Formats: sequence, structure tokens, C-alpha cells
Amino acid sequence: MYFRLKSVLLGGSLLGAAILAGCSEAEADQSEEAASADWTEEQVAEVEGDIDDTEQRLNDLEKDLQSLGGEPSFSDEPIFPDVAGDYHAFEEIQFLASEGIISGFSDGYFRPSETITRAQTAKMLTSALDLDAPDDYEIQAEDVSKENHAYDQLAALEYHGIMKGNDGQMMPGEGLKRSQMAALLVSAYDLPDAQAVHSFTDIDQTYPNFEQINIIADQQITSEAGEAFRPNETTTRAQFSLFMSRTMDDYFKE
Repeated sequence: MYFRLKSVLLGGSLLGAAILAGCSEAEADQSEEAASADWTEEQVAEVEGDIDDTEQRLNDLEKDLQSLGGEPSFSDEPIFPDVAGDYHAFEEIQFLASEGIISGFSDGYFRPSETITRAQTAKMLTSALDLDAPDDYEIQAEDVSKENHAYDQLAALEYHGIMKGNDGQMMPGEGLKRSQMAALLVSAYDLPDAQAVHSFTDIDQTYPNFEQINIIADQQITSEAGEAFRPNETTTRAQFSLFMSRTMDDYFKE
């Protein structure tokens, strides 16, 4: 009887041990499986991160290649009936139109010889640079109402400190002076300081906007260095298209 009971007890112990061992192995398998899943997720995340990094590098490389001599893309077919293929600013106007920066007037004409207004300039710059102001921002200029067709664009330029106006007046309907054009482009595109001092026959270094005019001369955005810059003359729509295109792409400086 003693031996039978001992056998039963021993057998039960062995069975319990086997069950416990089985449970331990199952738990180990589950742990290994969980660890394997976590490892797989980590590897997938790393691969996805590498893909994102590679895509960003490719985008950066594409931009670098474009800046090293790639020609901008625009149509050879005139977009506007009043800007023919032999017009001196044809390529620049075509380029800005293809970029969605300019669209002309409701009648389909561009009117290149007309003076560009400060409001029209604001529309072009905010479109090119994708600028806006916070929804709750209220323009500080006293002469720009919310009914103005360029209110959002003018507010964006004011918010970013690009166009501030004078004595609370932004004068959106006024023509953009050439000196103002220089100041706007330098501020909007954060152009670097000039490496040399360029001379003009009608202004010197004491002129209020000489620094900005000198910068766009240094950047070959204006070709008037050594000649008259005519800072107080208003800028035509064609002229601003020339200056802006040269600022955006070195191709147009050639």
C-alpha cells in the first residue's frame, strides 16, 4: 500500500512538473512571439524612417540640381494675348503664370505696361512664398478694410514684416515705386548682404533705400548698376515680373 501511494504521489508530482514545464514553455513561446512582433515593428518603423529620409534627400537633390542650371518649365505658347513670344519679358511672364503666381485680368489680358499696385504685388509675393497670417490677425494699416480684394495678402505681408506701410497707411491702390520694389524683394526673399558697393548715376549711399537697391544690383536682379536706377518711378507689371523671376531663378539673370 505504501509503495502504491508513493508511486501515485510521485507520478502526480511528475505530471505536475510536466504541466508546469509545459506552461513555462508556452509562456516562453508567447514572450518570444511578443518580442519578435515588437522587433518586427521596430524594424518596419526604421525602414519607413529610412524611406522618408531618402525621399527628403531626393527632393533636396532635385532642388539643388535645378539651382545648378536646370531650366524652369513654362509654355512656349503665349498665355496672354497681349504678351507675344517676342516681348522682352515673355519668358518671365510665362514662368510666373505657369507657377500660378499671376493670372492676368478677368478679360484674359496681362497689361504688362500698366503700373503694378502694391496690392497686386502682395498677391504675387504671398502666392510665390505661400504666406498667410493667422486667422485671428487683424491688419494694423488703417487704410485697408476687410472688403479689400487683397486684404488677406496684405495682412500676410504686414504680419511677416515684409510690407508695413507708412504712418499706418499701406496704400494698396498706389503704384509700387522701384525703390519699394527693391525693399520688398530683399525682405521677402531674405537676400544676403551685398559683397560690393554698386554705383548709380541718380542715387548715392545716402539714399534711404540704397542698401536694398545695392543688394538687388549685387544679385543681378537689376541691370541698372552704373546707370540711373530711377527709384521714384513706379514699376510696371512687366518690370516686376522681370525682377521677381530673377529673384526666384538664376536662369532669368542670363
